[in-house]
Order: sequence, then C-alpha cells, then structure tokens
Amino acid sequence: MVTAVALLAVAVLAGSVALSLFLRSWGVEESRVQARLRDPHTSTVAFAIPNGIDPVILKLALTRAGFTTAIDRVGDAECLRVECAESERAQVRRVIKDIHRNEYDGSEVDFGRVVFEDEH
Repeated sequence: MVTAVALLAVAVLAGSVALSLFLRSWGVEESRVQARLRDPHTSTVAFAIPNGIDPVILKLALTRAGFTTAIDRVGDAECLRVECAESERAQVRRVIKDIHRNEYDGSEVDFGRVVFEDEH
C-alpha cells in the first residue's frame, strides 16, 4: 500500500514538472515570436480584430495558411499582427475574407473590406 501511494506521489510530481516545463517553453516561444513581429525590420501587417470576433479564429486560419501571427495592440485597437511580405498582403486578405464564422445567434459574420491598420 505504501509503495502504491509513493508511486502515485512520484507520478503526480513528475507530471507537474513535465507540465510546467511544457508551459514554460510555450511561453518562451510566444515571447520570441512577439519580439520578432514587433521588430521594425520584420515586414508585418496589423488587422484590427472586429468586436465580438474571437481572435483565435483569425490566428488559426492564418497559421494554417503558413503565416506567423501574434495578437497585439496597435494604438487603441486589438490587432492580429501577421508576418508577411508586401507581395503576400493579398493572400492575407483572402484568408481573412474566407473565414466564415457564425456568431452565437447563427448569423453570418461579414468582415467587409479587409483593411490593415497602415492603410487607414
């Protein structure tokens, strides 16, 4: 009985350490990406996230399309900062425009014309 309790305690401790290490490495990676996207030498665009839209939906769609993204603030707006070359802006617009997300009441969300913060 004592052996079983000791094994359980060791398993819980090992699991906690493994989870802590995973979360730390994930946090370090997110910080590294944020720093790279905020670097003035990195070509990025910022898309203001419309009210009521989950930014993770946008981030996931752009990540699946091969873009590096981070949620950031530009001025007073919460934005999704996307690493892309000038020639890739149209592709980023297309990915955002093609997102079909239903609101909670089931009505379709239309992003309208996708405008980046530097185009205002």
